[in-house]
Amino acid sequence: MFFPLTSTPFSCSGYSELLPSKELAPYVRAFWTSGNEVLPAPIIPDLCADIIIVTDGTENKSDGREISSMFFCGVSDKMFTSVRSQGQHRRLFGIRFYAWQASVFSDEPLLKTANGFFGLELHFLTARKLLLAKLSPVMNLEEFKQVAEETLLELLARPASKIPEQNPIVMDAIIQMIRTRGSQNLSSLLKDIHASERQLERFFAQTLSLSPKKVSSLIRYQSLWQSVCFSKKFDIQDAVADFGYFDQAHLLNDFKKFHGMTLAQARKIALGAK
Repeated sequence: MFFPLTSTPFSCSGYSELLPSKELAPYVRAFWTSGNEVLPAPIIPDLCADIIIVTDGTENKSDGREISSMFFCGVSDKMFTSVRSQGQHRRLFGIRFYAWQASVFSDEPLLKTANGFFGLELHFLTARKLLLAKLSPVMNLEEFKQVAEETLLELLARPASKIPEQNPIVMDAIIQMIRTRGSQNLSSLLKDIHASERQLERFFAQTLSLSPKKVSSLIRYQSLWQSVCFSKKFDIQDAVADFGYFDQAHLLNDFKKFHGMTLAQARKIALGAK
């Protein structure tokens, strides 16, 4: 099972999330909300992509609040730091998709959306219309989840002709990458899924906007991060062997490339909030 984590998986003041229903669990990692009280924090690559709804207004939630914007945040392959919003009473609500499943709910392929922010109407016009008809600017997270799940299930029920074509080779590759925790080399993967490198590059670009090699590296990084956070006695030499790194230096450099800090620093921050 692939269950990507944030940089502070055990606690983050002002941020809350709920898991999806059983029907949507293959597509959605979480429904979440955050307010302006959330402190700036590292946003690490998690192989997810988000629909984000922004609400603004007064401190009094029943007076003058409105949905001010809706956008799509593409999958990221690098760390960045969140910043406080200028809206004093701003609140965000989000649907966090597994990146390879986001296009199931879109109207257009998600080509060239990695590391970008886009108005929701560019790729998710139907979803935007359905959400706007149901959302309230004074909703709480439980209410948002209910509306979002109703919308996503409605989108899943669309005729196949209305959904961007999903390539089974992409899912076969993702499943294999997760099974091997990103440690399998590309040539071996291609043999297992009976695809050429050129085919896989093209299909991944259309579905995830990332290369197969990058996705595999991110799955390995997130699998390592789960081990760091949940192992009672994390041993780096064991991790080198478990996740297919050449040596300790390779593991540490690869982790820092994606996380933006050393493994020791990241673990201290994560476990300090536990």
